[in-house]
Amino acid sequence: MKLDYGSGSQPKEGFLSSDFCGAPHYDFYIKDYKVIGAKDHSFDVIHCRNVIHHIAKEDLPRLFDEFKRLLKHDGQLIISEPRKEFHKQNLILDVIWYRFLTNNRDIMLPREYVDYKEYLNEFEMVETENEFNNEIITYRIKQSMMKAV
Repeated sequence: MKLDYGSGSQPKEGFLSSDFCGAPHYDFYIKDYKVIGAKDHSFDVIHCRNVIHHIAKEDLPRLFDEFKRLLKHDGQLIISEPRKEFHKQNLILDVIWYRFLTNNRDIMLPREYVDYKEYLNEFEMVETENEFNNEIITYRIKQSMMKAV
């Protein structure tokens, strides 16, 4: 199974959808970063696109623990996030989108860039690529962490 974590208004085709808003058209509801109803080690792939920069840095360990819980031992975590050099440009676009066009005050808009990769201690990078302003990195759980999962 494949999960699109934080699907937003455009769920990824071929993936089960999940979001924080709990709208009925999603496969899963996310509450406190937990995917409600998802079983441990049930996903081959988790795709997380433009979500992490909206999460407070003190909550990142909880988020990555949830990914570790959800992924199969040989599963992949694919993260697509704006690169550091595009943080300010992305913030302007987020302000326009979330505060003016959709009037969504629930989404956290980060003033400072947070390097989420510092929190991925239990994951190892498999592949990286750039797509427009985003960096797309594929991770897997470190083999040494398998016993802890």
